[in-house]
Amino acid sequence: MQEGEETSLYSISGGIPLQELLSAAKEAGLDLPKERTRPLGRILLAGLLGALRGFAERGLSPFLPTHKYIFAEIVSDLTEAYSILSQESDEKMILQAACDFGIKKVYHLEWKLYSSNDLF
Repeated sequence: MQEGEETSLYSISGGIPLQELLSAAKEAGLDLPKERTRPLGRILLAGLLGALRGFAERGLSPFLPTHKYIFAEIVSDLTEAYSILSQESDEKMILQAACDFGIKKVYHLEWKLYSSNDLF
């Protein structure tokens, strides 16, 4: 991924309200306006958008105390993987993969907190 490439996060947002993204970024310790201009920042925001989409798809509130830790966890995981992700030149694919990662993290959280208790 090259510095300065402009790819809209809007295309992967799934209609998530900006206020929710701002709140998720704050929970993760990110400054949204600053991050959206950096390659790593866009990846992190895509991961947060994915998490917000995952919460919406599962009908869960993203900002419950038992849920909101996941935003910082996503940022940490994606930051750790950035050296590998940055070697890919297709920014749209990277952002979609980060979004999918956020969705999967929420699905796993939902399983861990709720579905697994129902089964056992």
